[in-house]
This record gives sequence, structure tokens and C-alpha cells, in this order.
Amino acid sequence: MTAEQLRDASAELNPESAHKPMQQFLMAGVLYLLWIGLAWLSQGLGQLTLDPSSTAFMLTGIAATLGLFFGIARAEPVHQPPAAVVAGTQCLLGLVWATLFTYYVAESSELALGMYITANLFALFQVSRRTFLRLVMIGALAYAAVVCMREIPPASRGTLGADVLQLVIYLGVMGWLALFAGHIHDLRQQLHERNAQLRENIRKVARVAERDHLTKSFNRHYIMETLSREKGRADRSNNGFSICIFDLDHFKALNDEYGHLIGDRILKGFAKRVRAELRAMDAINPSDYRRSFGRFGGEEFIAILPNTGSAGAERCAERIRQAISNRPFDDIYRVTVSVGVASYRRGETVPELLTRADEALYRAKAEGRNRVVTADATEQFDATILDLRDVRG
Repeated sequence: MTAEQLRDASAELNPESAHKPMQQFLMAGVLYLLWIGLAWLSQGLGQLTLDPSSTAFMLTGIAATLGLFFGIARAEPVHQPPAAVVAGTQCLLGLVWATLFTYYVAESSELALGMYITANLFALFQVSRRTFLRLVMIGALAYAAVVCMREIPPASRGTLGADVLQLVIYLGVMGWLALFAGHIHDLRQQLHERNAQLRENIRKVARVAERDHLTKSFNRHYIMETLSREKGRADRSNNGFSICIFDLDHFKALNDEYGHLIGDRILKGFAKRVRAELRAMDAINPSDYRRSFGRFGGEEFIAILPNTGSAGAERCAERIRQAISNRPFDDIYRVTVSVGVASYRRGETVPELLTRADEALYRAKAEGRNRVVTADATEQFDATILDLRDVRG
């Protein structure tokens, strides 16, 4: 599994991705349609009576409620309230319409009990246990208030026994659901903590997978992936990029003279110093794309500079060259670096770009090391030599 695949796996474990406001809206819409359909069927069968004005009022209110949640679902994620707030509000408004239905209907109806229960189910797994119990009590008090209002003479309808029984059933069912929801909440909390730990472990593994173990810079595989992404981005836009290939001068001789432990310390020190210079340049010239630096192999390193032309890349490479040559490592070991610079040409392949940068690096070595050479300058020089040969010919 590559580092990119590990990062994708970590994103999939993010619990925030489970929050789907549109899905919540659709669930609310289906439930309201179910309520309306059952109420219409019950009235058709003569099991309840609901006058047209009350029906029109509730249908208008339910439509406005669905419009509100549709607007929330279509809002930008940064403007959407938390999932718990949306679910709690859906539950509360559902209890409002269930209470109005209970008040307006002429008979005691099991449908009203079902409406209260299903309204609370909106918030069952989305809010805390305390909030859920509060919503249950709001529903119970609203139902009890309607029962009391319906039994006040002279409008008594003789349904007190059935109403009280339904209230007891409602409280019993909701109490059991609260206990069940608490158990589920504990399980979800444990799963959340384990997912958080797993995401952290994946992040660490991904970091290890994309880093060189010695210098802690990006490894060759990650650099090649980054080059492919930069090429794709450059081909889609007018923003190019450049690369710099660094090679420590006479590093083999330094290894032979001082040993591999000192050589490793110099490699780590070199990478740390280059990363510091690149971060400083990112701070001075901020952009949407950060510079990438990695070990290409042995004592050879590469920097990828997005949105940077040949002149800018040459200045960057020269600044790094001076930072290396002007300050000995451990105040003892003086090291220099040769740099080959190449800017991406639209349509060329990544190997072709690397080859041009490599040729510029070899030119820097041939000219005495401790210098920066750009591929454009090398190609212009070669073209000049060919022109001179043609003139002499």
C-alpha cells in the first residue's frame, strides 16, 4: 500500500464524512409523507376525523419545515450546523406537528403515539443521552397538556383512559430506547476513539512510507509521484514548475576519509539545512503549493519547485548552494554541492525533465563543482558550439 493509499484510508475513517445533511432531509421527508399517508388512510377508514382547515395548516407547516431542512442540506459545509443540532431540531419540530395532530384529531389515535415515537427516533443516535431524555420529556409534557385540554368540560370526549394508556406506552418505549441509545452511544464512542487511534497510526505509517529513513526527507518513490502530479497540474494550467538536482561534491572521498557515520551525519545535516531554506522561501513567497525536497539516491537529492520558472529556480538553488558551502558541518567538515536546474516544458515526460536536469548537473561537475547550472543555459551553450562548428566548417 502506497503512502497516498494510506492517506485515503485515513480520510475514510474520518467520522465527519458520515454526516450527510441531504440524507437526513430525505429521511425526514419520507417520514412526513408516511404520516400524511397514514392520516389520510385512517380518515378514509373512519378511524379519525380531521377538519380541512386544520389539515391545510399542518400541511403548510410541514412543507415549511421540509423547506428549512432542504436549505440546510444544500448549504456549504462550513455554513451547516452540527449533525446533533440538525437532528435535535428535526425531532423538536416533529414533536410540534405530532402535538398539533393530537390536538386537532377528534379521537384518541394510535397514529399520534406512533408520530411521537418516530419523531424522537430522529435524535436517538445523534444527540447525547441527556438531550434525548429532554426531548422525550418535552414530547410527554406536550402530549399530557393536549390530553388535559381535551378532557376539560364541556368539550370532554371520553378518551382519557386511552390517552393515559398511550402516554404510559410512549414513556415506556422512550425509556427503553434511551437505555438502548446509551449503550449504542458508548459503543460509538469506543469506535470513535479506536478510529482516531487508527487514523493516527495510519498517519504515522504514511509518513514512514514516504520518507527516507536516514535524512527524513521524502524518498524517491514519493518524489516520482509528486513529479507526476506536478506534470499533470502543469499540463492542465499555465503554471509550470522547476526541479533542482543536488549532488554533494567528493562525497565518496569524504566517506572514505572520515567513515560512513560521519557521512551519514553530513547527509542528515545537508537535508535539514536545505529544508530550512525551502521553508524560509515558502514563507517569503507563499503559494498554494509547497516545495518538496527528497533524497533521490546516495548523495543525490532533488527539490520540486511549483509555480517557479528557470530564473527563480536558479536563485533558489544558488541560495542553497551558498548555505551549504559557507557553513561547515559540525564546524569541521566543509562540503560543497553542485546543482542542475531544469524547468518543465509542456508535453515532455518526467524522465525527459530529469534527464535535462541531470545533464545540467554533469555540466556543473565538469566546470569545477560547487556551482549551479541550468538546463536552458547548457542547451544554449551546446547550440552556440554547434553554430561555431558550422561556421568553421
